[in-house]
Formats: sequence, C-alpha cells, structure tokens
Amino acid sequence: MMKAHNAVFGIPLLMVLLAGPADRSSAPVSYAEVQRVLDAKCTRCHVGPDAAEGLRLDSWESVISGSRHGEAVIAFDADNSLMFELVTKLVGGPHPTELESEALTEDEAELLREWIDEGAPGDSGQIPFAEADQLLYAVDQGEAKVSVIDMETNMVIRTVDLQALGFPAFALPHHVAVEPDGSYWYVSLIAGNAVLKFDRENRLVGRIDVEWPGLLALDPTSDRLYVARSMASVNPPHRIGIIRRTDMTMEEMDVFIPRPHALAVARDGRSVFTASLSVNDIAVVNPEQETVEMTTLAGDRPHVVINFAVSPDGRWMVGTTELTSQLFVFDLDRLPDLTPVDAIDVKTAPWHPVFTPDGRWVYVGNNWDNSVTVVDMETREVAAVIEGNGIAQPHGSAVSPDGRYAYIASRNLKMPEGHTKSAHVYKPRYDLGDNAHIGTVIVIDTSTRTIVRIIEIEDYGSGLGTATRRQ
Repeated sequence: MMKAHNAVFGIPLLMVLLAGPADRSSAPVSYAEVQRVLDAKCTRCHVGPDAAEGLRLDSWESVISGSRHGEAVIAFDADNSLMFELVTKLVGGPHPTELESEALTEDEAELLREWIDEGAPGDSGQIPFAEADQLLYAVDQGEAKVSVIDMETNMVIRTVDLQALGFPAFALPHHVAVEPDGSYWYVSLIAGNAVLKFDRENRLVGRIDVEWPGLLALDPTSDRLYVARSMASVNPPHRIGIIRRTDMTMEEMDVFIPRPHALAVARDGRSVFTASLSVNDIAVVNPEQETVEMTTLAGDRPHVVINFAVSPDGRWMVGTTELTSQLFVFDLDRLPDLTPVDAIDVKTAPWHPVFTPDGRWVYVGNNWDNSVTVVDMETREVAAVIEGNGIAQPHGSAVSPDGRYAYIASRNLKMPEGHTKSAHVYKPRYDLGDNAHIGTVIVIDTSTRTIVRIIEIEDYGSGLGTATRRQ
C-alpha cells in the first residue's frame, strides 16, 4: 500500500546553500542618495497630507508605508516594485513624464533599482518588515513566484522568485502550507513535479519529487505533510503523498479513487480526507493503521469536489463542489461515514473554503461567478454574497489569525466561453505593458463584509497560507 521516496536535493537547492553574497564592484547605495533623487523628481507631488495617491516620498518611513493602494517598494525586488515599474515601464510614461514633469535619468533609475535590490535599507541599514510576524503567502502560479504579504498592513513585503532558484517559468506553483509557528512553509509545483520547503527567511531548504502535486494539508499533531494530485493531471496515481517534514522524505498511500484532489486533515490527525474529481467518492484515510474507508456522495452526475476545510473545533468539515455549486457540510463525529448532513447552494463553482477562527462563518470564492459567498454555519444559510472590483476568478482563501480579514486570491484569466461573467476581469491600476492579467488578493473586512483593499500580485493568484506567530 505504501511506496517510499527519498528527498531530492538537486542543483537549484545546492546553488542556494552554497552561493555566497553577490559580488559588487561598488559600495551599497545609501538611502540619503535615494532621497536626493526623490526630492529632485518626486516630492513636488508626493509630500504632505494631500500627497498624490496618498504616497509620501519625503522620508524612508513614508516610502516604506506605501500609498492608499499598497506598497511602493518590495525589498530585494525592484522589478516587481511599483515605484520602479512606474518610472521605467508605465505605458504613456515613464512616470512622471505623463504629467509633463521631468523623468528620472537612467542613472537615477539604476540607483533606485540597486537600492531596492539591496533590501531598500534605511539610514541605519534597517530592512523593511524584517520583523513582520503575521504573514500571508500568496502563490503566483503564472509567474513561478510567491508573494509574501504582511497582514498588519496588507502590503506585499517580499517576493520569492522560483526562477531565480533554477526552476522553470512553467513550474506552476499551486498551493502552500505553513508550519503553525511560521518556521517553515511548503509549496507544490504542478509542472515542476516537486514540493519545496522554505524557512521563514524564504531560503529553500528542502525538496521532494512528487508526480503532479496539487493541494497540501499539514497535520498539526505530527511531522506529516499530505499532498494530493493536481486538477491539471488527467490520470495521476490513485495515491496521496505523505511527506515527513523534518527530512522531506515521502511515502505514497493508495486511496483507490481516480484523481484525488480535495484534501484536509482532522484536528486530531487521525483522519485524512481526499475526494475524486472524476467520481463522487470520498476516501477517509487512517495513516497509522493504513486503512481507507469510502463514502459515495449521492447524485446522478459528478459533483467535482474541489476542496475541504475543517472547523477550528474539529467537529465540522465543509467541501465545495464545482459542477453542482454546493457547500457540503460533514459531521466528523460520524466518522468514518462522510455522508453530508447538509448541502448549501452557493454561486457557480465554489473553490477553496475557509472557516473564521470562531468557526461561525465560512468564506468561499465562486470561481465562475466572480463573487465570494459567506455562509453562516449556525443557521446553515448564505449570509452574504460579496461582489466588487478585484474579484476575478477567485481561487485560494485564508483568514487572518484574529479573524478581522478574509483573503481571497484571484486568477484573473479570461473566463471560459459562455459564462455569464466572462467580461468581468480585473484591470490593473497602471498599464505596465505586461500586466493585463495580473492576479489579486482581495482583503475583506469580516465585520462589514466589504472589500477594503485590492492587493495586486503577479499573474494567476492561486493558493494562500498564513503564518501566525514567530518561531
């Protein structure tokens, strides 16, 4: 029943572990040099309480605080920092020439690039958000990147570029799982056929080969990380992977269903749940006893279960169905029987569900409807449907540890022909020539159920995962 694998430490990982600091022929850029450029070219508009777009550029602190829309710079990543993009890539620009003001010279733009790529340090060498401890990891599937978001400010503070680590642009990172203490995080690469392990400083520290990996689920009671198969694979193995997180070795366990995709772990770690994309079967796996119990969902056509979420108290589990557009409710006290105790109609093609920390509410994005459904788990009714700019093929979901914010990642791809919301796509705030299908993470205030920020990430936002406290 079990098939063992060894961890793979290939060239990309060795490069990360062995490479030293990059050679530089010149001294690091001081912030004083950067401020002189900003004073000469930018602070005419970006200063004081009425600063353009709410972005002040008169001090390091104000630059790092960003604008009313989000971050201006991402430390160590000039190419994806909006400030640098606007002065080098803006269509009709570069900024501020579209306002009939003098543009930055090539030397000034290069100075800005070097400063950001060195970490955007302040006068004393301080690196922005080095101590951030409420982190949201957002996978950029179309760009082979992961955006790291600070949940206190709701700004992107780091970018993990998998291509820079030696992985191809088409590696298709998909889902993410995070250790409870935030010490490590893991990402699946669909086309890269691997699961990667990073530490809190975003250094690649482990890798295991996995055929067509998709969703990840971390067991909080043991050293296990479970991995199911991607929807992109037509005929993957009828097995799930069981990764030992400490040494990144893996065994595979037969689950006897085709295309196992949805994935969740019971709070006590004794049961693992996966469902088929092809047939209406759910497998309940006991990893200790190596047994599998089956439940077949009623229905005369495939439901296509996308994913599961388990309530904080461990009593309830919900599952979303792409083709029948329902949220199934399961009572885990009835295990191993997983016959749904309720089915709640939601909008078209619900994707990844998430519980709020109190267990009262479930948020789920509706992939083919460009909306988010909020379900009241006490009444088992739809409490709200949220629509608005920034929701464009919603995919992953997460909630902040304090329950204040719900986060929904969006793909923002062209909708399939015939769907009623096919024309509803997010248009980025600035045209940079190559960002028409930029992904988003919308921030929903759970008290008002309104969108309070649209975080622009890279192409195709998919999985989300949170780190709640420091090691």
